[in-house]
Amino acid sequence: MSHVHRAAARSASVSHAALAASSIAPELEPILSGLVDQALEAIRAGNCRFDGVFGDYAELNSFVRAVTFHEGILLEQGLERLASLSPDLRVIKLSEPLPIVPAALELLERNEWDALEAIHLRSDVHYKMSYSPDLLILDRVARRAIIIDVKRSLSSYQESKLKMLRRKMMAAALTAGDVLHQQGRQGIAEIDIAIIDGSDEQSAQERGVFALREVGELLGLPYAGEAMLKLRAMFAERVQEEMQQLCQRLVTAPAEPDTTTSNECLASDDKDAECEGEVAAAMVAEPMPPIRVGFARGFGAIDPAGRA
Repeated sequence: MSHVHRAAARSASVSHAALAASSIAPELEPILSGLVDQALEAIRAGNCRFDGVFGDYAELNSFVRAVTFHEGILLEQGLERLASLSPDLRVIKLSEPLPIVPAALELLERNEWDALEAIHLRSDVHYKMSYSPDLLILDRVARRAIIIDVKRSLSSYQESKLKMLRRKMMAAALTAGDVLHQQGRQGIAEIDIAIIDGSDEQSAQERGVFALREVGELLGLPYAGEAMLKLRAMFAERVQEEMQQLCQRLVTAPAEPDTTTSNECLASDDKDAECEGEVAAAMVAEPMPPIRVGFARGFGAIDPAGRA
């Protein structure tokens, strides 16, 4: 399969085209602000637990841990909200994680990713492994589905861990066509995978890694990259204000130890389940048109009208 997307014409409504300006459109400001407000409310709602090492500063430690957890959720929500503004895109809600069947792992073990064009596997065979994408976005015009994993930052990810994540996403992509077909989503010609680096530091589109500023290229939305950077900057400003107030409060009047526990404090940004699979597979029983799977690539230069 080629990793070069076929050109896809993109129609744009008047309101959608208005958002294609080079700067953040006024229409987006309240949307971004509202998302940040929700994130801060969720962070404040989490209780902290007593920590013998941090002592009176356990509240500060819990706050930082909650921020790192909710930042990832905020980025997911931001992408989902921006995608909903386009008449061409639709966020698909999955009732269950995407299955990783043993045959998919076997194929990836023996073949290069490029060699698996038009291969789609049944999703209803026995499997033990699965993968839950952070977002699954369908481009109805380009007939393209994008499996997206959003990471707060890839700087702490070892290459081996990133390779493992990419492999799981590849395996899930090989059955995603059948899953979507069973849900009545016919006519999909491409299924791509993309890992978003929320810190905007890493970019390797040939390996499916997109910096935050590049999500506009990924989704074909000229305003999305700048909007996501703005969202993260707004969140950072609010978080730092909260931390300043918290530090001042702790210094002037240290809080009493709180022994309550909180799932928010202990939450992890890695929601992927780890388990082992067995080797078995079958091809899709019902006839399906070929579906190309591969690493997501940007639409390239986008003109002011919002067309690739």
